[in-house]
Amino acid sequence: MYNQVVKVFGTDYDGVIINIEPQKAQAFGGLLNKRWGIDKDEAKNFWMATGGTSRKYKFDYFYQKRFRKKLPDEKYRAIETDYSRLLKEEFYPHLKLLPEALDLLKFVCSNFDHTFVSSGIPMGEIQYLISLNGLDTYFDLILGTNKQFPSKREHFKEIQSRWNPDLLVFVADSPEDMKIAKDASAIPLGVLTNYTEKELTHAGAIKVCRIEDAISTIKKLI
Repeated sequence: MYNQVVKVFGTDYDGVIINIEPQKAQAFGGLLNKRWGIDKDEAKNFWMATGGTSRKYKFDYFYQKRFRKKLPDEKYRAIETDYSRLLKEEFYPHLKLLPEALDLLKFVCSNFDHTFVSSGIPMGEIQYLISLNGLDTYFDLILGTNKQFPSKREHFKEIQSRWNPDLLVFVADSPEDMKIAKDASAIPLGVLTNYTEKELTHAGAIKVCRIEDAISTIKKLI
């Protein structure tokens, strides 16, 4: 008898399966300019520079900067609801999967014991989005942010506790994701969607590739 090696695959969603980070950044800048008088470009650039962090973190940052105090929960819920509605009405219905994304999901489902999504999008919204894209069946666990999971670091704690993987591969396109995955003893694989190879490697990526080369790269890791 021998112990089976448990292989787990995880991925960020936006930047790997879809890519509307630039559009979300633009919408974020427009909303904060309208509501709090924040410079649109500053907010947009901050969104892109902090990929991998929670949406709440981004709103908290600008509220603290503008009003010199912590963002109250009720005000966060109100502005986040408006932002979520904007995305659902103007962006999500027109989404298309990135090329080769579906092939990647089919491959990992056949070659890993468990699959999951770790996203900085609020929990209900990421579940809605994946369902809208018709991809529910490709993931054993879909994790967004909420009180239980305020950041992706808590996602990885859940994965370790739930499945105790011997091999954990995590694919994402942001430097912050590479840092978090590395700290969680996962193998961080960076894809070149919104950030450079230098940025991803410096943050801890073991390998960096284009999304169309993800399958061949993962084969070498497992």
